[in-house]
Amino acid sequence: MQLGLYRRYSLVVGGDDALERQDEDGHDFAAEFGGEVVEVYEDKKSAWRKKRIVLEDGTMISRVIRPDYARMLADLRSGRIDGAVVYDLDRLTRDLRDLEDAIEVAELYGRPIVGPGVDLTTDYGRANARAQAVAANKASQDTSRRVTRAHRQQAERGVPVGSTRPFGWKVDKRTLEPAEAEAIRAAVRRVTQGVPIPALVREWNDAGLRGTLGARWQKTTMIQMLRNPRLCGLRGRRVQAPNGRGQVAERMEVVTRRVRKDGQVSVEQVVGQWEPIVSVEEWEAMIAVIGDRTIASRGNNARKYLLTSIAKCGLCGHSMVCKPPSGTRRTHTYSCPSSAQGGCGKIGRNGPATEEFVLAAVFAKVAMETAQATAEIGPWARQGELDDVQRTIAETNAAWTARPRLIGPQDYFPVIAELREQEQDLVADRNAYQVKAAKAHSRPADIEAEWESYTLPHQRAILAEHLHAVVVYPAGKGRRAFNPDLLELVWRE
Repeated sequence: MQLGLYRRYSLVVGGDDALERQDEDGHDFAAEFGGEVVEVYEDKKSAWRKKRIVLEDGTMISRVIRPDYARMLADLRSGRIDGAVVYDLDRLTRDLRDLEDAIEVAELYGRPIVGPGVDLTTDYGRANARAQAVAANKASQDTSRRVTRAHRQQAERGVPVGSTRPFGWKVDKRTLEPAEAEAIRAAVRRVTQGVPIPALVREWNDAGLRGTLGARWQKTTMIQMLRNPRLCGLRGRRVQAPNGRGQVAERMEVVTRRVRKDGQVSVEQVVGQWEPIVSVEEWEAMIAVIGDRTIASRGNNARKYLLTSIAKCGLCGHSMVCKPPSGTRRTHTYSCPSSAQGGCGKIGRNGPATEEFVLAAVFAKVAMETAQATAEIGPWARQGELDDVQRTIAETNAAWTARPRLIGPQDYFPVIAELREQEQDLVADRNAYQVKAAKAHSRPADIEAEWESYTLPHQRAILAEHLHAVVVYPAGKGRRAFNPDLLELVWRE
């Protein structure tokens, strides 16, 4: 018989399960069974830990993912191998669903799956395997529960964790690393002011600023770092949920804990055992800009020209693309793409002249707004409302947790849900106001004088803040002088 050998690696105290031992004993058992091993299947994954998968309808399931295990079962079904040997049932599976797949192969296709103490070809062997899998699954669950509880205890105590130091702190994970902390403060402030993250990534890399393991910064790693509430001294954790697009979205949330005091229970955010870099308000304002969820990456802003995707065709409305200088064309040109690419291909315009006109208009608009701003933006006007709502939430929770209860469930749950919704709306309004204030305070007195010092992504972000689009209308046939009247700037309110 031509047999497959399945072996699985998993960490244990003091080392690993010795794949060599599984290999040697598997070959010996195959010979005793009257066959030889012609294919080795090996997974370096847990046979119990599951992964979340989002189905096409948006629902989420949890499955053990082991590629070589699935490949072995497929080869058994197709007859590529006549059977399989395994060192021990614990190596084969700890998941009942996976075990039933193996039993199905043995029953329906007559392919034996055997090993020391393992025989899925008989009723007794299958019953024994199911009992062993239940026991192994229970042992894994017990271990997972203890580990999870220990992690939760550390989280609720605000204990810093991780094998490497977080960027911004020293090796003790508690004391600030001054230079890195200052870079983070500046990044939080500038992101809130509208500077795009790709521009910061480029600046940090050009300045020689590296991560704690010496790697260059990427957009994803910087966003991950900025989203962590550790920056403002709060303990965070990652949570996952379907995002409705067939993906699992991951976000950072602040860890909370229940606190009992004077016979009353309240919920509070966990403050970490480390020095914060920015305030909670500053971090929340930045999160209002970048969001708290990871999404499918669209890559960095690799556009090389100022008005790409901002310039629009006046005939078909398609975004214009920029063609670099070539041949007789001495300068770059914005043009509508061909019909094969979704455009009409009928309009083109001189790039430098168009950019010069648009920038002059933007500089004039910013200067006028700055001159009209006779007073600085004051504090957020609705702070009193937020304080009242949060105070009412605390009082409502106290009435619910009092002994005896001062409010019934039919009143508590509808009221607390409405109060939480009001709180969320007010916090969102406060964060949006803080972003607006940060942008107003950061606006330079003379943006034109500083323009060349900005990176291209920063420049494009400023234009996007003020413009919906630059509409380019046809100029007629033949060569014609640049006419600014054929450009329409669509301003944002």
